Amino acid sequence: MIVVDASALIELLVYEGSRGQRARDVLSRDEVWCAPEHWKAEVFSAVRGLMLGGQLGEVYASRAITRLPMLAVEGVDLNGLLNGMWQLRHEVSGYDAAYVALAQQRRLTLVTADAHLARAAVRHCRVESLE
Repeated sequence: MIVVDASALIELLVYEGSRGQRARDVLSRDEVWCAPEHWKAEVFSAVRGLMLGGQLGEVYASRAITRLPMLAVEGVDLNGLLNGMWQLRHEVSGYDAAYVALAQQRRLTLVTADAHLARAAVRHCRVESLE
């Protein structure tokens, strides 16, 4: 089992070239994924932002959102992560803290395409960066 953050899922859903292939290669090594329960909203927001910013066409954005419910990601309730998230309050954003706290609590590897998060999280859990 691995913890997948929104940036890794964006790479998987949105990009078809080498970026997408790197995500597919890394994520295919483990078929069981988990993420804090807010992961779908965060991925949705990122896809929307890419589309509104002109970096992703509407057809591709729509396809990514359509594929979102098909991803077999175990959503983990935030209640059990809040204490760990609080401990990370000075290092990463609140949303990112949930991914790190989950990986730390379950002793799992966090897969991310966010270089800043990868650098901060490595002090708390195993990290595989897609960068």
